[in-house]
Amino acid sequence: MKFGFIENRYKTIFWNAVAEYFISEGHSICWLVQNPIFSPTVGNTFVIPFPGKKQLSECGGLSLENFENVKSGDRYINYFGGNDRHYQYYISEIRYWLDREKPDVVIGESTLFHELLTIEECRARGIPFFHPSMPGYPGGRYSIYAYDSKEPLGESDDMPSDEFCFALAEAIRKRERIPEYMIPPIDKDPERIYPLPNSFMNRITVLWGYLRGERFNTPSPLRKWICDRKVKNNLYRWQRISKDIVPIPGKNYVLYPMQMQPEANLDVWGKAYRDQTELISEIANSLPHGWTLLVKANPKAKYEIDSNLIELLNSHPKVLPIPLNSSMADVFEHVDLVITVTGTVATECVLSKKPVIQFGPGIVQNRVGCVNPVTTNDIDTIIQLIEAGEFSTANDSERVELVRLLYQTTFSGKVSDPATLPSVMSKDNVTKVASSILKVAAQQQCG
Repeated sequence: MKFGFIENRYKTIFWNAVAEYFISEGHSICWLVQNPIFSPTVGNTFVIPFPGKKQLSECGGLSLENFENVKSGDRYINYFGGNDRHYQYYISEIRYWLDREKPDVVIGESTLFHELLTIEECRARGIPFFHPSMPGYPGGRYSIYAYDSKEPLGESDDMPSDEFCFALAEAIRKRERIPEYMIPPIDKDPERIYPLPNSFMNRITVLWGYLRGERFNTPSPLRKWICDRKVKNNLYRWQRISKDIVPIPGKNYVLYPMQMQPEANLDVWGKAYRDQTELISEIANSLPHGWTLLVKANPKAKYEIDSNLIELLNSHPKVLPIPLNSSMADVFEHVDLVITVTGTVATECVLSKKPVIQFGPGIVQNRVGCVNPVTTNDIDTIIQLIEAGEFSTANDSERVELVRLLYQTTFSGKVSDPATLPSVMSKDNVTKVASSILKVAAQQQCG
């Protein structure tokens, strides 16, 4: 088979190791590279030249629906004041690459604009696009998502026992097990070769790409500094207006844990609700008398924390921002309902028998204990069920079934970039990940 890989900064280093395994198994490799700083070392590489000013134009190479689909998930447009005038140029280059290489499967992420454009072209041509990604649970495993969706491809056959599944459900309920992405990277990790994210050396590497012409995923240093400064100031304002939770008899609480942005989890998979300030306002307005919305900042908060959000948190009578240092464990037991778009907290809630509303796609969608409403107008009806004691939560067998599903839709191995998680580069991990991808690719080709 012929596999195409899409460059994505440091993730390319991991894909390069996976590609080496594919080659050892007799497969051929081709690459599409947008940022030459992160070019791979194996396979046939096509580096898209950076466009000149005369090559920038209004986009006409995609249907309106697909154009808006890409634009709505483009972090450079959403957070750094970019535009789409480079789309037409890159669409032409991507089409040239696909026509020339004719890959059987394309592998990448659904985060950067050139990946999103490639996804649309692959979808139109019927070429499978794999997005391997690690969900929060069960840990040490990854899913293969189709295109820019959360639809998992393939099924794992290494299923644990029911006893193990129940023990894991209990560990998650007791918060003895947390998602791996919540564990911060270690600067002095003995396996570390590449610079820590946001470190000085990492910034130098990214700056070098910017100076060479990468202006479509990378903001200018000044704009990046201004954006980061605003986040810092807004977090300071958040902390000043935040209040500790003091349970009051007869008062009920809804928790909305904010999701970090930019991130594919919300900006792509949950893009209909990517404006979290608007969503928080709609949730608060839908709450009946006696209910308050607690808003928790993401521990890795970024550009979702803007001045409009702070104004809402400070002015809405039914909204209460909790202190930045409050953990999920501090607040979870005090709330009667949790609302999320695509957060891992939905899985935690179902396994903890805590009512949860999920607006976006996810593994617990339409399962017992999770409601997927059409709009925020449905929240009041759901709350009435909770108040009447009629909201159904998962029993132990259903909790075990969910954990089994988490294993069934994931494969052993870790997928990340080596700057964030150096251990992904171990030979054992690369072999696990690569072999599972090959298995799913073969299934897709036969299907």
